[in-house]
Amino acid sequence: MYINKLLIAGEYVLVKNYTPRFFGAPGRKRREKRMETPKAMAKYNNQKRAEKLQLLMLLNFEKGYHVTLDYPKESRPQTYKEAEENLMKSLFKISRRLRKKGKKFKYIAITERGRRREALHHHLIIESDPIVLQELSDIWGNHLKLSQMYKEGAYKDLAEYFCKIETKEEQTKGKRKYHRSRNLKEPQAKSQIIAGPLKDELYIPKGYELVPESASSGFNDFAGIRYQKYMIKKAAVFDSEKTLNKREDIPKKRSFWEKLKNKFRKGKRHE
Repeated sequence: MYINKLLIAGEYVLVKNYTPRFFGAPGRKRREKRMETPKAMAKYNNQKRAEKLQLLMLLNFEKGYHVTLDYPKESRPQTYKEAEENLMKSLFKISRRLRKKGKKFKYIAITERGRRREALHHHLIIESDPIVLQELSDIWGNHLKLSQMYKEGAYKDLAEYFCKIETKEEQTKGKRKYHRSRNLKEPQAKSQIIAGPLKDELYIPKGYELVPESASSGFNDFAGIRYQKYMIKKAAVFDSEKTLNKREDIPKKRSFWEKLKNKFRKGKRHE
């Protein structure tokens, strides 16, 4: 028996299979309860934050920009607190100006100190919208760099970068190390219990494909579970014999979750 959890973010689905907590895996004794070290706990929590942030990026920023916000040398903030205050004031101004234009401002942001120059700066994820870019430029000036977000790796590296902790200065009160707007859509979570053992081979439902290098498995000593984790996405398949406006013989639609759930429960695993 194992638990199958699906975290659905648009066309992407994070699949997490794991055995019940503390019961171990075949051939392993039940794990004894013990206090974890602060370092191990921090690492585990940071991985969870990066995972959640990755799903938020996939769901809310299908087309977006990764923006670096810098300062002129003469007006660069000296403390992390001062830089954070500058960032939040700027984000508030942009949000207020866009709201007057009937637009919502979606963002994810962090503040960090560079390793080489030790200069405080910010990283920002925003939508690829010319109006948003114009407001950002008006508020911040020309000390910004834009780069288009690419979905290679499903934003995994970018999410981990936004959640990393470089210095003790960044380990401020509170668990969240990044800022996000409240209007971001949240991924949908669904769980079910699957009878039988957790097999090594991955099950990829029909119509989906594995995101390269997303699979990991093993035994998590911290959580006390055997786990299997991977990400799938809808396959880009085009049937030339059918057109988008052809509607005849279309069966009654089932919900996305109902179709995906049945595929995992009844589908045969790929060899």
